[in-house]
Amino acid sequence: MQVAVFHPGTQHSRQTALALQQLGRLAFLATGLFDHPGSRIRRMTSALPGALSAPLRAELSRFASRGLDPAKVRAMARYELPERIASRLGATELAIRLDAALNAAFGRKVAGMAAREGPMVLWGYDGSSETAFEDPRAADCYKILDRTMADSRSWNEERERIAETHGDWLGKGSPAWGVNKIAMDDAEFTAADKIVCGSPFVMDTIRTYSQVEGVADKLELLPYGFDAALFGSDVEPAYLPEPEPLRFLFAGQVSARKGVQHVLEAFDKLPKGSARLTLLGQVAMPGHSLARYRDTVDIVGAVPRAQVPAIMREHHALVFPSHNEGSALVLPEAMASGLAIIQTAAAGLGASDRSGFVLGRPDAGGVEEAMATLIANRDLLHSMRLAAIDEARLRNADSYRDSIAALLEKLGL
Repeated sequence: MQVAVFHPGTQHSRQTALALQQLGRLAFLATGLFDHPGSRIRRMTSALPGALSAPLRAELSRFASRGLDPAKVRAMARYELPERIASRLGATELAIRLDAALNAAFGRKVAGMAAREGPMVLWGYDGSSETAFEDPRAADCYKILDRTMADSRSWNEERERIAETHGDWLGKGSPAWGVNKIAMDDAEFTAADKIVCGSPFVMDTIRTYSQVEGVADKLELLPYGFDAALFGSDVEPAYLPEPEPLRFLFAGQVSARKGVQHVLEAFDKLPKGSARLTLLGQVAMPGHSLARYRDTVDIVGAVPRAQVPAIMREHHALVFPSHNEGSALVLPEAMASGLAIIQTAAAGLGASDRSGFVLGRPDAGGVEEAMATLIANRDLLHSMRLAAIDEARLRNADSYRDSIAALLEKLGL
């Protein structure tokens, strides 16, 4: 059977679609926005004055996918643009309502396409698969749910723990999930034939929190792969001698859920001049929480994805003590770029004890101890950086493609 991948936004749907295309199994990728040289929106953008077209081209580039055949992509901007516009204008509540309504309509559209062209495998993602999976027109399709986040109830419990010690860091970037979202999650679990998860942590939270009958038997581990052409490097990292400061990087949404508060508190306790810290990513937390660190920390903000590899290669270690994830792709990306890793188990599949530190819980004390160890032991730092590059080779896009092929064979699809 051919496989139809669908997600109105991005997630890693393009990577999944490309892998299936390479396997000769992709029916189509249905999405909201897709940029390629011949796209209508690219032609419209190119006709604008340079001052307007340049930032728009940069924004559009986030929705491109090198190697993915445009003929296999069905871009339907009407299911994604309204929500994005509302979000950019700061209309958060409106954006949430639009996202729910448009995702549902998008799912019905996909079910209609599958009915006309199927039967086929439907490969959807959490938050946008319920209506497609439950639509009677898709009854003959095998349904794979790609669960990109831990169970919502696990985050709500973790958020309460954060609120006890760092409540002023939460803000709008780390909201609790409501009853409607949780009900939708369980509806997707129920309707799916198979649920693929990027890390054992995600699988454990679903087993623990969901009461859907038989959900544990549906779970399958499918680790994500990174773009080796973008992040990979054959150049061995240079040894960092003392007393040169060690450059730590936090990359991801700058929010309490991702554990940035622990990184900043730990960095503040390190000997002055022994290290530098960069925060890379969209800031999604109250400004006053970061105010005291602005003079000592480089806060870069969000940048185009194409700029991330160069920034990573300017650093020596990634610090990512997240409270709740699916499996953060930044981990293998940083490893491939030659960074030692400090992460939590909840951050997802990343470092081993050869390539970094995997903390049981996110807290400033554990992060500080790991950072201080790398600062004091440059031999350990260097060996971890070399091991990270070596281990990342097992997590590239080719490995992901092969894992998908093995999964489809196992399922008899």
